[in-house]
Amino acid sequence: MSLLRTITGIWKSHEETGEKPKLEGLNTRYYKKSREAMIDYVHKIVNNNKLPNWQVTNVDEERGEVVLEKKGVSSSVMVITVFKITPIKSAVDVYCSKQGAFGDLGSSYKNILAFFKALHTEVQPEDQR
Repeated sequence: MSLLRTITGIWKSHEETGEKPKLEGLNTRYYKKSREAMIDYVHKIVNNNKLPNWQVTNVDEERGEVVLEKKGVSSSVMVITVFKITPIKSAVDVYCSKQGAFGDLGSSYKNILAFFKALHTEVQPEDQR
């Protein structure tokens, strides 16, 4: 993680993935799996403790969203959105934010990278576009 991200983390308390991210590693990931299968993989990594201290708090199958929450000294919320591209292809975007008055000092960025690292122990993404 760059020093610039840590400095901007003094006032910035969230991070998200996208098609054209400003930071390396925050790009949308594509998988040759259905949306339902990808939601199951998210449940699996949380339930198997591959993403320590995170819990699934809400699932909206219709919208393809899974909400995770991390409690503790610095509580955070992560929203994983799984988009259906075709019946057997999905895209995953993540929004993560720290709750509280101050910035996250880069923890949202680290949490997103940790999520993808844990997810990739179960399913590998396609080559990036």
